[in-house]
Formats: sequence, C-alpha cells, structure tokens
Amino acid sequence: MHRTGMSLVVWLAILFSVAAPVAASDLGFSANVGLEIAFAPVPPASYTLASDLCLSFALPGFSLASCTAFDLAGFVGEEVTIAVDAGPVKVGEEMRFAPGFTWNELSLDLCIVGVQIGLDWILGNLGSVQTPEFTMGMVVSLSSEVASGFALASLTGFGAVDLVQKLGGAAAPFAWDWLSLFRHLEAIAEPDAVFDVTLVPGFTFSEALVRLTVDFCGMVASQTTWFDVGGLAAMQFELGYRFDDPPLRFATGASLDASFSITGLTFVVDLEIGGVQATSWTVFAEPTFPFPLSIVFERQGFAVAFDVCGVTVTSETDFDGAFMFAAEKVAIEATLAPVTFRSLTVFDASGFTAEILRAEVGFSGVVLFTRAEFSWSGIDLAAFGFELLF
Repeated sequence: MHRTGMSLVVWLAILFSVAAPVAASDLGFSANVGLEIAFAPVPPASYTLASDLCLSFALPGFSLASCTAFDLAGFVGEEVTIAVDAGPVKVGEEMRFAPGFTWNELSLDLCIVGVQIGLDWILGNLGSVQTPEFTMGMVVSLSSEVASGFALASLTGFGAVDLVQKLGGAAAPFAWDWLSLFRHLEAIAEPDAVFDVTLVPGFTFSEALVRLTVDFCGMVASQTTWFDVGGLAAMQFELGYRFDDPPLRFATGASLDASFSITGLTFVVDLEIGGVQATSWTVFAEPTFPFPLSIVFERQGFAVAFDVCGVTVTSETDFDGAFMFAAEKVAIEATLAPVTFRSLTVFDASGFTAEILRAEVGFSGVVLFTRAEFSWSGIDLAAFGFELLF
C-alpha cells in the first residue's frame, strides 16, 4: 500500500512536470523580467547609481506588474499595478511609493448595454515624507456612443481636478490624434509620461467635464466643457475634416473662458503623400502682457517623417511668438533584425541642447539594451539592462 502510494505520487509529479508547460501555454501565460542600471554624474565631482527592477506576468483576464527603484542610498520607489478583466467588468489598482506612500488608485469599469461606467477611488499624499498630508479623491465617468459617429462622455471629480488627464490629456481629441509626430518625439524624450488627475484637499465636488464628439462622413467635431464649484469654467471647440485619398486631415480649435472670451486658437494640418507625413501646428493664445488684441500668435511647429532604406527620420521645427526659431528635434530610428537603434537630437536657439541614444538587440526571448543622454556639459545619463520574455 505504501509502495502504491509512492508510485502514484511519482506518476503525478511526472505528469505535472510534463503538463505544466503545456497548461501555461494553453492558458496564455506570459511574463517579463527587466533590470536597468543607470549611471548619472552629480556635479561637481560625484555620481549616483540607480537600478530599476521590473517584474510582470499576465494570464487571460489578469495581469500584475511591479517596478522597484534603488540607488546608492537604498530604496527609492515602488509601483505596483494589478488589472482584472472579466469581460463587461474591469478592475484595476495602482500603488506608488517614493519612498513613502504617494498614490493608491482603485478603478472599476463596467459596460452595460453600450454604456461605459467608471469609478476611480484615489488616496494620495499631498505632503512630504516628513509631514504627510493624505487626501482622498474620486472620479465618476460615464460614456456612450449615442449614435453612429456620435459619442458622449462625462467625468465628475470629487477632490480631484485636471480630469482631462483621464482622456489622455487631450483637450481637442481629433487634433491630438493628428499630432502623432509631435507626440512620438515627446515619447522618445520622456517615455514614462503619466496622466494623473490632481488631488486637492477636501472630498467635495471639484470639477466636471462633459465632451461630445462627432465623426461622420469625414467630418469631425468635438466640444468639451469644464465646470467647477463656481459654475462654467471653460470650453473647447474643435471642427475638422479628413480626406482618404490622399490622406489629408485638418482641424481648427477654439478655447473660451467662463465669460465666453476666446483664450486660444489652434490650427492643425496633417498630410501623407508619397511615403512622407507632414504636420503643421499653429497656436494662438492670450498675451502675457497688455496688448490690444485678446489673443496673439504664440508658436508654430512643423513635423515631417519619412523612410529612407528602412531608416525612419522624424523632424520637428518650432518657432516662438516672435516668429523666431525656437527648437529643432531630429529622431532617427532603424531596425536591422535583431538590432534596433533610436536617436534623438535636440537644438534650441543657442545651439545643441541634448542627445538621446538607445540601442537594443533581441534574441530567444532576451532583449539587451543600452541608452545614453548627453548635453552640452557632457554625459547626463548612461544605462544598460536586459529583459527576459516568457
């Protein structure tokens, strides 16, 4: 009997060892382990070393990610994200420590007959490690496609403002989409941008946002209205059109304050022809000094992207309110499997400003990468690391 039991245990162990990889594959299990070590000089004659250890795994309907940061002094920060997707119901939680507690956001999203209902419960620290000041905020959102091409979204914040961050930070959604070249260059410079609402003391009504979007037969339009405790706060209008052949998109936006005075104008034109994408972005805003006109020219940006023998070149040229050259960004990206290279060079009116380089090579589920940042004063950051994909 004892021998029979031992044999059963052995056979179960063998079957489990054979079936476990198959089961994990069938379940769609995936995991990622990443480590980055960064060196940065500290003037006048010192330096710091920092490391980021990131772990994540995912199953159908569930994912967990954690990223921990250390430096020479010890623990720096931690970010943990948990997400559960049960079809019409989605639950997520995000916790941050830097190094003390700073943010905890619990989100619940529910879809009922085409209506998206969202609830975000946030606990944050407005103070410091020495003198913490905890506050609570909540964002309630409703959205639905009213009819074909017509969508409505509403967000209400209690103890939370800057609700447009919940919509990706875009006050004018269509123009934001068509400014993809500008956003691409920003993502190279700052790949870890975070869209957070801003917590304010007091768990009371703080801000409301209502947005209506129209996308019908090539015509696009949006209208966003903000309310605060005093009533109407601001409005943003957007009207545009897009053609398919050749791909041409243009949009005009206007922002108004509570007194219905125009506080800004934007004009976006995006064109793709012959493998070249070009975007023009013109902005008018309120003057910062007494001026007879309510709005004046603020800035102008031109972005161009094209491919040459498998190398993608993206360029952005900016001019300031005095119609003078303000900045230039040039990105070069190339992939020659298994190697990927990316470079971003930034200039301003005085000359060279910064250089960002990144290279990575991937093989057999392993990615090795290195990145460096330079400025006119020398090296600002040098890092290397790896990722293991399962």
